Amino acid sequence: MGIDKKDPLGFDEVISSLEGEELDVLLHSPGGSPEAAEAIVSLLRSRFSNIRFIVPHMAKSAATMICCSGNEVLMDDRSELGPIDPQLLLTRGDGRSISAPAHAILKQFDKAKQSLADNPKEITAWLPILQPLGPSLLTECESANNLSLILVEDWLKNYMFSEEANKDKLASTLAKFLANSGEHLSHARRIDIGPLKDNNMRIVDLREIPKLRDAIWNLYLAIHWTFQDTAAYKIIENGGGIAFIRQIIIQPISVPLAPPLPIQQEPQQPTKNPKTRKRHK
Repeated sequence: MGIDKKDPLGFDEVISSLEGEELDVLLHSPGGSPEAAEAIVSLLRSRFSNIRFIVPHMAKSAATMICCSGNEVLMDDRSELGPIDPQLLLTRGDGRSISAPAHAILKQFDKAKQSLADNPKEITAWLPILQPLGPSLLTECESANNLSLILVEDWLKNYMFSEEANKDKLASTLAKFLANSGEHLSHARRIDIGPLKDNNMRIVDLREIPKLRDAIWNLYLAIHWTFQDTAAYKIIENGGGIAFIRQIIIQPISVPLAPPLPIQQEPQQPTKNPKTRKRHK
């Protein structure tokens, strides 16, 4: 399940008893709401001055954004972050909902404008595509793009690159790289250590710390099997055992069964007794 508005409550619950100004966060998430990510970052940064995010497997989309609020990110060859370009939920003409990148929607609209300016007769082909793209949607796409980019750039500048003389340039370069859907081509695409280091992200390579790497991987596997074998689908927990766990509730529903229909039997034809004869008087 993705990051949502209830998750800041879980983080507040598990950090309330922690002491000190340093925090390590093991983060595994497919992403979710940028607004929820902003609330989580605001909460963590109000309490801790130094935060390291540990990514044993993946922290995509909004989870990548959260990683950008850290002082460092711990990864290895199994770890991956992802593009931060926002996704919007659209309703197709047939009533089905699809997820589409905000950048792709804007790009398609610009392509349609250019195509129709060159050849107005193509309106018939473009009309079914343009019908869902109302003015409000285009504004939402622009706002969503700006929100993700501004948040990540500000966090990088204030935390990861705060002590660098050229922090503005470093933050801008990394934020634009993560938000560039034209370069990544897919929102689910893997971004590993190499490209992240090339774009200045502060990475600690866990392969250089074997004991820590093994301990983190074992913890990740324990969490993985907990999801596999229980009803839990989201765990926010601290090292002291305080946990905020969200579970799938299986509600049995009794469905009354209709009584069986009576078997229809065909009427039997009377049979003649061969020993019975008519008597004639």
